[in-house]
Amino acid sequence: MKHFVLIIFSLFFFSQFVNAQTELRFNNIDSLFKYAENHSISIKTGKQQVLLAKWQKISAQAGIVNFKVLTSFSLIDNIQLPVTYLPAEAFGGTPGTFKEVTTGQQYMGNLNIAPQIDIINPASWAKLKSANINSELTDVNNLIVRKLIFESISAGYFNIISLNEQIEITQQNLLTADTLQMIMQNKYSEGIVRQQDLNDAMINQISLADKLEQLKIGLTQQYYALKIVCDIPETDHVVITDKLNYSQQFSIGMQASNQLQYQSALLKVEQSKADLSTNRLSQYPTVSLVAYDAWQQNSKNMFFDNNVNWRNSQYFGLRISLPFPDINRFTLSKSSDINKTIALQNAEHTKLQENITNAQMNLDYEKAFSQFRTTKQIFLLKEENYRMALNQFKASILPSDRLLVSFNDMLVSRLNYSNSLANMLYTESKIKINNSIK
Repeated sequence: MKHFVLIIFSLFFFSQFVNAQTELRFNNIDSLFKYAENHSISIKTGKQQVLLAKWQKISAQAGIVNFKVLTSFSLIDNIQLPVTYLPAEAFGGTPGTFKEVTTGQQYMGNLNIAPQIDIINPASWAKLKSANINSELTDVNNLIVRKLIFESISAGYFNIISLNEQIEITQQNLLTADTLQMIMQNKYSEGIVRQQDLNDAMINQISLADKLEQLKIGLTQQYYALKIVCDIPETDHVVITDKLNYSQQFSIGMQASNQLQYQSALLKVEQSKADLSTNRLSQYPTVSLVAYDAWQQNSKNMFFDNNVNWRNSQYFGLRISLPFPDINRFTLSKSSDINKTIALQNAEHTKLQENITNAQMNLDYEKAFSQFRTTKQIFLLKEENYRMALNQFKASILPSDRLLVSFNDMLVSRLNYSNSLANMLYTESKIKINNSIK
């Protein structure tokens, strides 16, 4: 009975684990980009930053007129009224003496409304310009983040495709290595080869099996790295089904032309200029329309006394506010001026750096394409050498060590051929990403 309960519990736990896992299959890189667009925390954070910049812009627009209504309402119970000493003779008393007089009202109600609107506010105009620039800068920086994320995704994607291909190639060649070991075992049994030759074949088979395990571990690591970039839950099972296409056409004349970093640097220059203007214009006067409307009721009996009228007072006019010059405003202006100079120098450097980065990407693609053609030629020659070596070994013309060397050379060249194709596809994808996100 205990064993039966344990089996039922184990089946239930296993079914819950299977149900908790979600399999995500991607057959092309665009589908992975789309997933990242919807799930990447970095991209989602960027969207929130855009929303924040939008509200900062709205706040700056409202700050131009700075419309505000200061309203206050108070009810005061003067529990102990103040006492004033007045000459007694004013009340018919003895000259030279004083009479205690209680002044004021015990119950006081006040309603004050003071609207104000700025009609000339230079600092707010500069803040609006800064907010507009900040909104543009946020958009550009989010594009830079998106580009970097897509480049990381592209690197992981093609690494996984390459590793899948290498695993498949190694598995096939492991079968060949098993066959070579069997052939060597038979020849050893017949006394044709030495124990050392048989040992070399066994070492070759063991090394290849270990390489296969290392490739599988590397593939798992790449999937973990891809999950981090795309913010894929750890429990989800990711499968990339895309395969390397050795016969596809390639765009040799493709050129990278991304200038996002330079755009960001130029916007930072404009932002530093706006900050400088804000600090300078904050020392200028502000002209405002102001008004005041107040209602007051004083009573000796109670709050909201029906026997006492509310008294009203009003005014309307212009107010000029002039900040008093101080050292802090002066130093802020000087700091902003220095920051503007630094931003200009950074922009100049960024332009040079970005042009070189684009040129480097173009060279990387040309280099990758050249390596792909070279590794293809080498692999075809190494494969032919291995087939001839195998035939010569079977005919007892070639020693076993030369056969194993030829086999390993062929395997290495085949893996290099696969790696070079994946690397070329990555460099091509990187240029496409840079040309599409800008």
